[in-house]
Amino acid sequence: MKTRAFRGLMRKEWLLSKNTFIFLTCFKLFIWAVVLGGCLLTNNYEFLFIATTMIVGIHVIYITMMVGSGLSIEEKSQMWLHNPRSINMILGSKILTGMILQLISLLVAFLLLGITVIFFRSSIEHFLTVGSIIQMSVQLTFSGLELAIFYTFYWTVYHSMGKFYYLAKFKVVLFTLFIIASFTLILLIEKQLLAGLHSILPVPIEMTQFMNVYIEEDGLSIQSGAEKISLAGILISSIKIMVLYFLSSLLLNKVVEVK
Repeated sequence: MKTRAFRGLMRKEWLLSKNTFIFLTCFKLFIWAVVLGGCLLTNNYEFLFIATTMIVGIHVIYITMMVGSGLSIEEKSQMWLHNPRSINMILGSKILTGMILQLISLLVAFLLLGITVIFFRSSIEHFLTVGSIIQMSVQLTFSGLELAIFYTFYWTVYHSMGKFYYLAKFKVVLFTLFIIASFTLILLIEKQLLAGLHSILPVPIEMTQFMNVYIEEDGLSIQSGAEKISLAGILISSIKIMVLYFLSSLLLNKVVEVK
């Protein structure tokens, strides 16, 4: 029963997000086509590689855009006030829908990158392997998920302040101070946890580093390599995501009306 309800919520999220998803996909294809046209006219394809790489990299904020779009619609319609499902389930459907749409959008972006590389016989062709694409997708999705959770948490904090008459008067100032204080606290806790966990989880994971594009005197230079990510860092990021998600659900559950 819960599975069916969750699928229904995800379908609702798709209906709410599809216009944003279609717009972003069309905009991405439009930018790529415009840059391609310019490169064909000038017979200089270096900027096409740069533009396509940027299209891939910008996906780090994709989940945040999708979740933000859904929350904005909820803010105007107050849909969750009339939804019998739990806030955890409602927020979870937003996050998961955003992740799925990001992966679809990433697939399109990597397809554009593959076309760019193969069509113009680029020297970066050997960088694009199935393994590197999967690893880059995981990195972008995980980083995007963390950003989306932070956005959701601060969104709920901001609107929760509207419930209190005296706080609402100084909401913007107090919210700004809260962001500064919470970021400082999170960084301090993260630093302490990293120092402790590095001795327990010293084994690093080697991941493909995203392509770096350089414009040099003799033309375009594209480099790619490997970077090491610690298990401690992954664990702390996962804990951050879970804690902020729980706090967001708790706060949103207390919000009667978004103001």
